Amino acid sequence: MPQNNSLYGKNKNTIYIYLSMFFTAMSLFIYETLLTRLFSAILSYSLVFIVVSFAILGGGIGAIISYKLSKKQKSMEKILAWTSVLLPVSFILSIALMYFLPFTPTFLLYIPAALFPFILGGIITSIIFKERTDSSNKLYLMDLLGAGLGSLLIIKLMNSFGFLGSVIIVTAFGIVSAIGISLYYRIIKTTIISSIGFIVMSILLIRGNLIDIVGKNFSSYYTSPVTVIGSYKNSKNPAEIVFSKWDAISKTDVIDIKSDNEKLIVTDGGAAAPIVKFNGNLDSVKELKSEVNYIPFSFGKNEKSLVIGSGGGKDVLFALLGGNIKIDAVEINPSTIAAVNEFKEFSGNIYNYPGVNLYNQDGRYFIENSKDKYDNIYLSMVMTNSVENTMYSLAEYYIFTEEALNQYLNHLSEDGKLTFMVHDSKDLIKVVNTGIKVLLDKGIKQKDVTNYFTIINGVTKTESEVHGSGIAMPLVIFRNKPFTQEDINSIVNTASIQNRDMIHFPGNEIEPYKSLKTEKMTYEQLIDNISFNSKPIADNSPFFYNNSKFIPVEMIFILALILTIVLVVKKKFLTTVEYKKTSLYFASLGVAYMLVEIPLIQKMVLYFGSSSIAFSFIVFSLLISSGIGSLISGNRIVEKYVSKSPYYILAAGIMILVNQMGLSSILNLTKDWQTTYKFIVVFLDLLPMGLLMGMAFPSGLKKLGSLKGEEGIVPLMIGINGIFSVLGSTLAVIISMKLGFSITIYIGAAIYITLFIFNPLAILSKSK
Repeated sequence: MPQNNSLYGKNKNTIYIYLSMFFTAMSLFIYETLLTRLFSAILSYSLVFIVVSFAILGGGIGAIISYKLSKKQKSMEKILAWTSVLLPVSFILSIALMYFLPFTPTFLLYIPAALFPFILGGIITSIIFKERTDSSNKLYLMDLLGAGLGSLLIIKLMNSFGFLGSVIIVTAFGIVSAIGISLYYRIIKTTIISSIGFIVMSILLIRGNLIDIVGKNFSSYYTSPVTVIGSYKNSKNPAEIVFSKWDAISKTDVIDIKSDNEKLIVTDGGAAAPIVKFNGNLDSVKELKSEVNYIPFSFGKNEKSLVIGSGGGKDVLFALLGGNIKIDAVEINPSTIAAVNEFKEFSGNIYNYPGVNLYNQDGRYFIENSKDKYDNIYLSMVMTNSVENTMYSLAEYYIFTEEALNQYLNHLSEDGKLTFMVHDSKDLIKVVNTGIKVLLDKGIKQKDVTNYFTIINGVTKTESEVHGSGIAMPLVIFRNKPFTQEDINSIVNTASIQNRDMIHFPGNEIEPYKSLKTEKMTYEQLIDNISFNSKPIADNSPFFYNNSKFIPVEMIFILALILTIVLVVKKKFLTTVEYKKTSLYFASLGVAYMLVEIPLIQKMVLYFGSSSIAFSFIVFSLLISSGIGSLISGNRIVEKYVSKSPYYILAAGIMILVNQMGLSSILNLTKDWQTTYKFIVVFLDLLPMGLLMGMAFPSGLKKLGSLKGEEGIVPLMIGINGIFSVLGSTLAVIISMKLGFSITIYIGAAIYITLFIFNPLAILSKSK
């Protein structure tokens, strides 16, 4: 009797193939997140989104490649075994190319390097699914378990082992997958090669000092034009990194710029916050009174202040110079705090200065849970840090939403001040427009609203003339009351001493805000007349830095590429009505799942007070619950009903709608609970929805596998699902920007319900 070489072979231990699926999924998910962290350090945000989104398409491309290969070869055994050996090698080579080689201005060159591991991963998973369609529910369970646990593990890995240490570990995970496949097939050569690789990775991890030495040669970081250290390397001013930590939130460096009075804390290469030399005597830093940041602390009552995004502690010094005796400093990045403490002798141990209370929290989360009133609430160049897996990431800034400003104003004392320092005129207009909207909603009349804020230019008149910079790093101060003439005189006088322009103050309004005062235009007309997107943002769509009135260019770029790939696939592979309808099913699942998952993550950020925790917990909850649903779909009793009618798809859509209707109430009731209990609440809340969503994919694969002669298209459908998942993630961003998170989720639910109504897979039953 001939030996059965397929994965159906009864003489083989299937546990190996399940473990391989698990570790392949886990390693690819972690690699994706590591890619995002790497690119966040050397590229701008928009380019990070483009490069990683294109790279993730590799999974779908790999599945389509395996489909073509399967049509030419009867046995995929050797292809699967050697591809699994190449996967961990590709992790190392991909990261090494982008890490150790100098930065390339043509960012598109990073895509092939980032893409290759995903292609290999797509080949591996699609071949396994093709050969084991009878066990697709269990394989999908292992796939989702691996990715789900990876979403939790990445935070622990980055915080414990740093970036390169995590690369070594993810490579080891890939090797374990290769060993599983080699053992399954009993291929001695690949088993030995993989085992040696695992031993080497283990030695590297144990010899952590070797990783640290190699890690210092981060050439792309040092040569990137968007990094602070890169700009210093290309200047005459010498600079060196004297402290570095790369964790789940960010890459944080302290740069010694060879100044006696200042060092720079740099986050992800670009956002810089100074550590000022301070000996504990405020007279030693009195020159800071000449900076624009001091102005909000120079007038009115200054006893108790809240500094959000305290960074290196310089803003705390401004508050102390203003006479505050109690200062709550809130900093989201623990590595920034560690950096300040590392140089506490230089900084005068600023975070332990009498009256200063430090909180390692998200600023918005802090204010939501605070009952204190402040004379000053101060936010200077605040950026939200998050662990970003680009397929799941949105540039969310909850600190600038209408709800946030309302909270800030409600936490001011009777004569309190709310101050923002922003980057440029566009940011300024957006913050001012949001502030005006909140004040109008509080009942302030339009003609009076300009009396409630003042604006000062961040650069001096001399700097503006020399550099032609116009408005840069401006300061806007809001109050719940109109500014008094005494306050105005004090601000104008201080700005004059500092040689700065007063851009706006009561009695000296600028356009278009002067037209609000004279009632020549309404607030709505003001928003419409501004050339860029200056509308206030809300918690349901917190995209502060989206200045486009239409679709952002990077999103159009991604959509164009994906649609091009879709057209090519359709023309070359979807040649029959059966294939077209089947592809519609798997494509719709890819889009719908992402339209639900991505906005859910973002909606939970405020609830958990951390974008990284929200990311991990929601991805884990949805993937694990979907995995359980996948397992249940293979139960004989359940399968009997699932195979006859796709009511589970209808139930999934309805459950998503039900979940969204009750979610806000559940979150409000439990918002004061500990994080562990919150996680349990969220997991149980998402369990029914995720369970039903997880049934659709493996059930579809089983139907394909049950058709004689059609099981070969399984990799093709997996590839289409993967490509449309990336499309779904991009659409989730676009729709959320335009219509908000809730509508995006409702559209995802509608796709599930529409799938049930039209039932594209019904054509397969007719083909039997």
